[in-house]
Amino acid sequence: MTAPEPKQPISTVRVSARGQDYRVVKITGNLFVCTKANGSCCCGWDEKGRMPFANELWSDEWERRKIRHRLHLTFTGCLGPCIAGNNALLQLHGRSIWLKDLNSPELVASVFDFAQQLLDAGNVLPPPPALVGHVYERYLPPPAEEWFELVPTAPDSEDGLARLDPVCLMDVDPATAKHTVDYQGRVIAFCAPSCKKQFLSDPASFLVAFRGGD
Repeated sequence: MTAPEPKQPISTVRVSARGQDYRVVKITGNLFVCTKANGSCCCGWDEKGRMPFANELWSDEWERRKIRHRLHLTFTGCLGPCIAGNNALLQLHGRSIWLKDLNSPELVASVFDFAQQLLDAGNVLPPPPALVGHVYERYLPPPAEEWFELVPTAPDSEDGLARLDPVCLMDVDPATAKHTVDYQGRVIAFCAPSCKKQFLSDPASFLVAFRGGD
């Protein structure tokens, strides 16, 4: 699959942790998937009438769509509403979209189709027909529609992109990195050899989101 052109170039924010400064990529949202392998007590348990929720069902589709720069995928234990499992939670554009009873492999693709539609549209849309019976509102609505900023917005880090591993988006210092590659006149650093190998398999797909951001 060809990587889609992002609507906005990647940007980073400088954060301090353990006495050091790091660059963290700003993304659009996150998909949380409750799985047996990650400690769920119901999701993925076929003995409880649920489709086995192999992590690869989700990670392979996520990788195939090449949307890691915009949507992060997290496997988790119990999300809460066990009776409604298999469960997932899609957080995009400031909304928490709860998904229940995901008990067929086809629904995994439908969830990613929906996420892709929201990413491309830049706003929240009604769920597609395949997910109408699987989306529900679990959280109470916020007291106001206004965005409440928890901390002052920090400016984008001007040198952040030069330090990012384009595969996992980890902050890596090119000057000290053990795993690097020269690509189109630029030294790209990686956190591990596995990221370097994945990058070399399809460099353009990992760098497309960085265009215009250097």
